[in-house]
Amino acid sequence: MGDNGHLPDVELDDLHKQHRQKSTTEGGACLTGHESSFRQKKNKVTCNYRYQAYAQADSEPKIKERLHSYSGRTTPVATSIYETKAGGWSPSYYALELPAPRPGDWNVGGPSTPIMRKSITGNNVKVPVGMNFSQDTWPYWNNAHHIIPKGLFATMISEQPAPVPNVMRKALMMAQYNINHKINMFMLPQDREVAYILGLARHIQLKHGDDGIAESCTNHPIYNRVVEGRLNSIISGYKSICDGAKPEGHKIPNASLDKKKLEDLSEHLMNQIIDWGKIEAGASLDKHSNKLLSEVTNESGAL
Repeated sequence: MGDNGHLPDVELDDLHKQHRQKSTTEGGACLTGHESSFRQKKNKVTCNYRYQAYAQADSEPKIKERLHSYSGRTTPVATSIYETKAGGWSPSYYALELPAPRPGDWNVGGPSTPIMRKSITGNNVKVPVGMNFSQDTWPYWNNAHHIIPKGLFATMISEQPAPVPNVMRKALMMAQYNINHKINMFMLPQDREVAYILGLARHIQLKHGDDGIAESCTNHPIYNRVVEGRLNSIISGYKSICDGAKPEGHKIPNASLDKKKLEDLSEHLMNQIIDWGKIEAGASLDKHSNKLLSEVTNESGAL
Protein backbone atom coordinates (compact mmCIF):
# COMPACT_ATOMS: atom_id res chain seq x y z
CA MET A 1 0.00 0.00 0.00
CA GLY A 2 1.40 3.37 -0.98
CA ASP A 3 2.00 6.38 1.27
CA ASN A 4 -1.18 7.99 -0.04
CA GLY A 5 -3.20 5.11 1.38
CA HIS A 6 -3.95 3.41 -1.92
CA LEU A 7 -2.66 0.30 -3.60
CA PRO A 8 -0.05 0.69 -6.33
CA ASP A 9 -2.10 -1.58 -8.61
CA VAL A 10 -3.14 0.64 -11.53
CA GLU A 11 -6.52 -1.03 -11.99
CA LEU A 12 -7.50 -0.41 -8.36
CA ASP A 13 -6.19 3.14 -8.41
CA ASP A 14 -8.21 3.86 -11.56
CA LEU A 15 -11.38 2.56 -9.89
CA HIS A 16 -10.78 4.82 -6.92
CA LYS A 17 -10.30 7.90 -9.10
CA GLN A 18 -13.31 7.01 -11.23
CA HIS A 19 -15.67 6.94 -8.24
CA ARG A 20 -14.29 9.94 -6.31
CA GLN A 21 -17.01 12.62 -6.12
CA LYS A 22 -16.98 16.29 -5.09
CA SER A 23 -19.54 18.22 -3.01
CA THR A 24 -21.40 15.08 -1.96
CA THR A 25 -21.07 12.22 0.50
CA GLU A 26 -22.40 9.72 -2.04
CA GLY A 27 -20.98 7.70 -4.92
CA GLY A 28 -17.42 7.25 -3.68
CA ALA A 29 -15.38 4.06 -3.49
CA CYS A 30 -12.47 4.09 -1.05
CA LEU A 31 -10.93 1.48 1.24
CA THR A 32 -8.43 3.60 3.21
CA GLY A 33 -8.55 6.75 5.32
CA HIS A 34 -6.15 8.93 3.38
CA GLU A 35 -7.89 12.32 3.40
CA SER A 36 -9.16 14.34 6.37
CA SER A 37 -8.46 18.08 6.04
CA PHE A 38 -11.73 20.02 6.38
CA ARG A 39 -10.39 23.46 7.32
CA GLN A 40 -12.83 26.26 6.54
CA LYS A 41 -15.19 23.43 5.52
CA LYS A 42 -13.32 22.98 2.25
CA ASN A 43 -12.40 19.73 0.49
CA LYS A 44 -15.88 18.21 0.41
CA VAL A 45 -15.02 14.97 -1.37
CA THR A 46 -16.20 11.42 -0.80
CA CYS A 47 -12.81 10.25 0.53
CA ASN A 48 -12.62 12.96 3.21
CA TYR A 49 -13.61 11.26 6.43
CA ARG A 50 -13.85 14.43 8.56
CA TYR A 51 -16.24 15.91 6.01
CA GLN A 52 -18.23 12.66 6.04
CA ALA A 53 -18.29 12.57 9.86
CA TYR A 54 -19.49 16.18 9.91
CA ALA A 55 -22.26 15.35 7.43
CA GLN A 56 -23.33 12.38 9.55
CA ALA A 57 -23.34 14.47 12.73
CA ASP A 58 -25.60 16.96 10.97
CA SER A 59 -27.98 14.41 9.42
CA GLU A 60 -28.23 11.48 11.86
CA PRO A 61 -30.72 12.49 14.62
CA LYS A 62 -29.33 10.02 17.18
CA ILE A 63 -25.85 11.54 16.93
CA LYS A 64 -26.94 15.16 16.59
CA GLU A 65 -29.17 14.92 19.65
CA ARG A 66 -26.24 13.83 21.80
CA LEU A 67 -23.83 16.42 20.39
CA HIS A 68 -26.36 19.17 21.20
CA SER A 69 -27.07 17.96 24.78
CA TYR A 70 -24.91 20.36 26.78
CA SER A 71 -27.27 23.15 27.88
CA GLY A 72 -27.07 22.16 31.55
CA ARG A 73 -23.36 22.96 31.80
CA THR A 74 -22.74 26.43 33.23
CA THR A 75 -19.14 26.15 34.47
CA PRO A 76 -15.77 25.75 32.67
CA VAL A 77 -14.96 22.29 31.35
CA ALA A 78 -11.69 20.47 32.09
CA THR A 79 -10.08 18.90 29.03
CA SER A 80 -8.07 15.68 28.59
CA ILE A 81 -4.96 17.39 27.22
CA TYR A 82 -1.95 15.42 28.44
CA GLU A 83 1.77 15.88 28.98
CA THR A 84 3.97 13.95 26.56
CA LYS A 85 7.12 12.00 27.43
CA ALA A 86 9.13 14.75 25.74
CA GLY A 87 7.71 17.30 28.17
CA GLY A 88 5.27 18.98 25.81
CA TRP A 89 1.51 18.81 25.56
CA SER A 90 -0.85 16.97 23.26
CA PRO A 91 -2.61 18.46 21.45
CA SER A 92 0.01 21.21 21.62
CA TYR A 93 -2.48 23.87 20.49
CA TYR A 94 -5.30 22.90 22.89
CA ALA A 95 -6.36 24.24 26.31
CA LEU A 96 -6.46 23.04 29.92
CA GLU A 97 -10.10 24.04 30.16
CA LEU A 98 -12.90 25.28 27.94
CA PRO A 99 -15.25 28.15 28.75
CA ALA A 100 -18.75 27.12 29.80
CA PRO A 101 -20.69 26.53 26.57
CA ARG A 102 -23.27 29.15 25.66
CA PRO A 103 -26.33 28.22 23.57
CA GLY A 104 -25.10 27.10 20.15
CA ASP A 105 -21.42 27.00 21.15
CA TRP A 106 -20.99 23.25 20.65
CA ASN A 107 -23.64 22.73 17.98
CA VAL A 108 -23.02 21.13 14.62
CA GLY A 109 -23.04 24.21 12.39
CA GLY A 110 -22.08 26.43 15.34
CA PRO A 111 -20.91 28.44 17.04
CA SER A 112 -23.36 31.25 16.39
CA THR A 113 -20.86 33.76 17.80
CA PRO A 114 -17.06 33.29 18.03
CA ILE A 115 -15.67 31.29 20.95
CA MET A 116 -12.57 32.76 22.60
CA ARG A 117 -10.21 30.77 24.83
CA LYS A 118 -6.56 30.50 25.91
CA SER A 119 -4.34 27.71 24.60
CA ILE A 120 -1.97 25.76 26.85
CA THR A 121 0.81 28.11 25.67
CA GLY A 122 -1.20 31.22 26.56
CA ASN A 123 -2.16 32.17 23.03
CA ASN A 124 -5.61 33.51 22.23
CA VAL A 125 -7.65 31.02 20.20
CA LYS A 126 -10.83 31.91 18.32
CA VAL A 127 -13.30 29.36 17.01
CA PRO A 128 -14.98 31.25 14.14
CA VAL A 129 -18.72 31.31 13.53
CA GLY A 130 -19.96 28.11 11.88
CA MET A 131 -16.62 26.27 12.03
CA ASN A 132 -17.28 23.67 14.73
CA PHE A 133 -15.78 20.25 13.89
CA SER A 134 -13.90 21.57 10.86
CA GLN A 135 -10.76 21.00 12.96
CA ASP A 136 -9.94 18.53 15.72
CA THR A 137 -10.14 20.97 18.66
CA TRP A 138 -13.12 23.07 17.54
CA PRO A 139 -15.27 23.47 19.62
CA TYR A 140 -13.55 20.81 21.78
CA TRP A 141 -11.10 17.99 21.12
CA ASN A 142 -12.91 15.61 18.79
CA ASN A 143 -12.22 12.66 16.51
CA ALA A 144 -13.81 11.69 13.21
CA HIS A 145 -14.06 8.05 14.27
CA HIS A 146 -14.31 5.20 11.78
CA ILE A 147 -16.89 2.87 13.31
CA ILE A 148 -15.33 -0.02 11.40
CA PRO A 149 -11.71 1.04 11.99
CA LYS A 150 -9.93 1.77 8.72
CA GLY A 151 -6.64 0.16 9.77
CA LEU A 152 -8.31 -3.00 11.04
CA PHE A 153 -10.35 -3.29 7.84
CA ALA A 154 -7.29 -2.91 5.62
CA THR A 155 -5.32 -5.45 7.66
CA MET A 156 -8.06 -8.07 7.57
CA ILE A 157 -8.20 -7.85 3.78
CA SER A 158 -4.40 -7.89 3.40
CA GLU A 159 -4.11 -11.03 5.54
CA GLN A 160 -6.11 -13.13 3.07
CA PRO A 161 -4.13 -15.54 0.85
CA ALA A 162 -3.19 -14.29 -2.62
CA PRO A 163 -4.85 -13.39 -4.93
CA VAL A 164 -7.88 -12.79 -2.68
CA PRO A 165 -6.89 -9.33 -1.31
CA ASN A 166 -6.91 -7.56 -4.69
CA VAL A 167 -9.99 -9.48 -5.87
CA MET A 168 -11.80 -8.38 -2.71
CA ARG A 169 -10.61 -4.78 -3.01
CA LYS A 170 -11.71 -4.57 -6.63
CA ALA A 171 -15.11 -6.10 -5.86
CA LEU A 172 -15.74 -3.73 -2.96
CA MET A 173 -14.83 -0.70 -5.06
CA MET A 174 -17.01 -1.94 -7.91
CA ALA A 175 -19.82 -2.15 -5.34
CA GLN A 176 -18.92 1.45 -4.38
CA TYR A 177 -18.06 0.64 -0.80
CA ASN A 178 -16.50 3.60 0.99
CA ILE A 179 -14.89 3.00 4.40
CA ASN A 180 -15.09 6.80 4.84
CA HIS A 181 -18.79 7.15 4.02
CA LYS A 182 -20.81 8.93 6.69
CA ILE A 183 -22.62 5.73 7.72
CA ASN A 184 -19.26 4.50 9.06
CA MET A 185 -18.35 7.77 10.79
CA PHE A 186 -19.11 9.09 14.29
CA MET A 187 -17.84 12.46 15.56
CA LEU A 188 -16.73 11.55 19.08
CA PRO A 189 -15.31 13.70 21.88
CA GLN A 190 -11.80 12.95 23.12
CA ASP A 191 -12.24 14.84 26.41
CA ARG A 192 -13.68 12.71 29.20
CA GLU A 193 -15.58 15.59 30.76
CA VAL A 194 -17.07 16.69 27.43
CA ALA A 195 -18.19 13.13 26.71
CA TYR A 196 -19.77 12.95 30.17
CA ILE A 197 -21.69 16.18 29.56
CA LEU A 198 -22.94 14.95 26.17
CA GLY A 199 -23.89 11.49 27.40
CA LEU A 200 -21.49 9.82 24.97
CA ALA A 201 -18.60 7.40 25.02
CA ARG A 202 -15.27 9.10 24.42
CA HIS A 203 -12.94 8.03 21.64
CA ILE A 204 -9.73 6.67 23.22
CA GLN A 205 -8.47 5.92 26.72
CA LEU A 206 -5.64 8.51 26.75
CA LYS A 207 -3.98 8.95 30.17
CA HIS A 208 -7.07 8.37 32.28
CA GLY A 209 -6.65 5.46 34.66
CA ASP A 210 -9.33 2.77 34.62
CA ASP A 211 -8.92 -0.67 36.18
CA GLY A 212 -7.79 -3.19 33.60
CA ILE A 213 -7.60 -0.66 30.76
CA ALA A 214 -4.15 0.25 29.46
CA GLU A 215 -3.36 3.84 28.54
CA SER A 216 -3.57 4.45 24.80
CA CYS A 217 -3.18 7.81 23.11
CA THR A 218 -3.34 6.68 19.49
CA ASN A 219 -5.74 3.76 19.18
CA HIS A 220 -8.57 1.74 20.75
CA PRO A 221 -7.25 -1.85 20.68
CA ILE A 222 -10.00 -3.46 22.78
CA TYR A 223 -12.71 -1.83 20.67
CA ASN A 224 -10.88 -3.13 17.59
CA ARG A 225 -11.15 -6.67 18.99
CA VAL A 226 -14.91 -6.31 19.35
CA VAL A 227 -15.26 -5.11 15.76
CA GLU A 228 -12.88 -7.76 14.46
CA GLY A 229 -15.06 -10.47 16.00
CA ARG A 230 -18.05 -9.15 14.06
CA LEU A 231 -16.11 -8.54 10.85
CA ASN A 232 -14.70 -12.06 10.69
CA SER A 233 -17.82 -13.69 9.30
CA ILE A 234 -18.27 -10.93 6.69
CA ILE A 235 -14.68 -11.12 5.45
CA SER A 236 -14.83 -14.93 5.49
CA GLY A 237 -17.95 -14.84 3.33
CA TYR A 238 -16.32 -12.39 0.94
CA LYS A 239 -13.26 -14.65 0.72
CA SER A 240 -15.39 -17.63 -0.30
CA ILE A 241 -16.86 -15.60 -3.16
CA CYS A 242 -13.45 -14.23 -4.21
CA ASP A 243 -11.96 -17.74 -4.18
CA GLY A 244 -14.35 -18.66 -6.97
CA ALA A 245 -13.51 -15.69 -9.20
CA LYS A 246 -12.15 -16.74 -12.59
CA PRO A 247 -8.81 -15.28 -13.79
CA GLU A 248 -9.07 -12.81 -16.68
CA GLY A 249 -5.60 -12.58 -18.19
CA HIS A 250 -3.59 -9.85 -16.49
CA LYS A 251 -6.65 -8.16 -14.99
CA ILE A 252 -7.84 -8.67 -11.44
CA PRO A 253 -10.70 -11.23 -11.55
CA ASN A 254 -14.23 -9.94 -11.04
CA ALA A 255 -16.35 -10.90 -8.04
CA SER A 256 -19.66 -9.57 -6.76
CA LEU A 257 -19.78 -8.55 -3.08
CA ASP A 258 -22.65 -7.07 -1.07
CA LYS A 259 -21.47 -3.87 0.63
CA LYS A 260 -24.68 -3.75 2.68
CA LYS A 261 -23.21 -6.31 5.07
CA LEU A 262 -20.53 -3.80 6.06
CA GLU A 263 -22.94 -0.87 6.15
CA ASP A 264 -25.35 -2.83 8.36
CA LEU A 265 -22.48 -3.58 10.75
CA SER A 266 -21.61 0.14 10.89
CA GLU A 267 -25.21 1.01 11.77
CA HIS A 268 -25.32 -1.69 14.45
CA LEU A 269 -22.09 -0.44 16.00
CA MET A 270 -23.28 3.18 15.88
CA ASN A 271 -26.28 2.19 17.98
CA GLN A 272 -23.98 0.24 20.30
CA ILE A 273 -21.82 3.32 20.86
CA ILE A 274 -24.89 5.45 21.58
CA ASP A 275 -26.14 2.85 24.07
CA TRP A 276 -22.72 2.80 25.76
CA GLY A 277 -23.02 6.52 26.40
CA LYS A 278 -26.31 5.91 28.21
CA ILE A 279 -24.69 3.20 30.35
CA GLU A 280 -21.57 5.16 31.34
CA ALA A 281 -21.11 8.57 29.80
CA GLY A 282 -17.48 9.64 29.47
CA ALA A 283 -16.00 6.14 29.48
CA SER A 284 -13.75 5.26 26.54
CA LEU A 285 -14.62 2.89 23.71
CA ASP A 286 -12.00 0.52 25.15
CA LYS A 287 -13.56 0.55 28.62
CA HIS A 288 -17.00 -0.23 27.22
CA SER A 289 -15.57 -2.89 24.90
CA ASN A 290 -13.66 -4.53 27.74
CA LYS A 291 -16.86 -4.82 29.75
CA LEU A 292 -18.69 -6.29 26.76
CA LEU A 293 -15.97 -8.89 26.14
CA SER A 294 -15.94 -9.81 29.84
CA GLU A 295 -19.70 -10.34 29.81
CA VAL A 296 -19.44 -12.57 26.74
CA THR A 297 -16.64 -14.59 28.37
CA ASN A 298 -18.64 -15.02 31.58
CA GLU A 299 -21.72 -16.13 29.66
CA SER A 300 -19.66 -18.67 27.70
CA GLY A 301 -18.12 -20.01 30.89
CA ALA A 302 -21.53 -20.47 32.47
CA LEU A 303 -22.73 -22.77 29.67
